[in-house]
Amino acid sequence: MHIIYLHGFCSSVASFKAQLVKNYIEQRDNDTLFLSDLPHSPAQAMLMIEAHIASLGNTPWGLIGSSLGGFYATFLAQKYAKKAVLINPAVEAHVLLRNVLGENANYHTDEVFNFTEEHLKELEKLHVPKLTQAKNFLLLTQTGDEVLDFQKGVDYYQGSEQLVIEGGDHGFTDYENYLDKTFDFLSS
Repeated sequence: MHIIYLHGFCSSVASFKAQLVKNYIEQRDNDTLFLSDLPHSPAQAMLMIEAHIASLGNTPWGLIGSSLGGFYATFLAQKYAKKAVLINPAVEAHVLLRNVLGENANYHTDEVFNFTEEHLKELEKLHVPKLTQAKNFLLLTQTGDEVLDFQKGVDYYQGSEQLVIEGGDHGFTDYENYLDKTFDFLSS
């Protein structure tokens, strides 16, 4: 199976979850991975991801998305009727990220970029108001998330398989314990 991993806001392929997925896939014979630094513009990020999807032909694929990447993965899984694993996803990214308008810096590269009202409008166009294929989603969320309200994810992904873990944080620092579950879900 081909996995498309989508990182969060101000993150990159260097994030520990992205690297865990990369290392996990390297141990498996039949899985491949799309892992790329996404543009700051949501519209440009979506163009990049969808160009990759178009190149896959009949290859079976699924998505793993963290935070903003979970928001993107939700849109794509819904659009293409594919499975997605969402790690502390940003349910309403166009609302949440209003708090970070202006100058931001990537956590891994220190690259500085400006996040604008136009970017919020691009996110709003990607928002899925109501899931019609809830069974295609696995929600992994932690109650100790200091960035997002985990309950919003629990409510939004009703009808989806959910693992709500007490404690933790937005980074989901023990994600290695959920890799088998992630891949079992995507390949089922």
